[in-house]
Amino acid sequence: MLKNKNLLKAAIVFALSIGSLSVFAGAAGTTALGSLLGDNSINDLVQPSAPLEINVIEDAPGKADGVTLAVSPKPGSDFTPRIEDASRIKSMMKLITDIYNGVHLPYSQDGSTFTNREGRLPVHPLGFYKEYTLLTGDAPHTVVVGGTTYQVAPDLSARGSERMIIGGGEKIYYTPDHYAHFIELTVVN
Repeated sequence: MLKNKNLLKAAIVFALSIGSLSVFAGAAGTTALGSLLGDNSINDLVQPSAPLEINVIEDAPGKADGVTLAVSPKPGSDFTPRIEDASRIKSMMKLITDIYNGVHLPYSQDGSTFTNREGRLPVHPLGFYKEYTLLTGDAPHTVVVGGTTYQVAPDLSARGSERMIIGGGEKIYYTPDHYAHFIELTVVN
């Protein structure tokens, strides 16, 4: 049973306000949002201005019984602008897919709020941006994105220096050099 309905309601209101919501329900959980909240209708919470996509996934990988909300862009096959590194594209798409499917990620910082302290991303309320570790293995320490070459910062820890920032469940930013540069990416299906 849900321990904090008010927290869940707040998360759903946020997800609805940005137009994207995924609900992962375990075998003992329920998939109807109204049932999750103990309400008859989600419409009492917020009226989205655009059509709302709600994904309900039973027994999502890495999830225990109960409910976890995840807001993420849909996976695809490539990105624009063009990234000239097939192994990096594969790593990036795996990360997007794992986030979308609610797969447990290896670092506790994954999914934490990115505060945009550097001020290099568009200004949004705290909590809009989420940070994720991009593990690229033996990928080269330079990457070409949209015809521009970026130097990948040296790995100072097991997490490396590359991150993906997801804003509002739809905007994707890649930083090859631990926040020195941000490149907005769009998933191509």
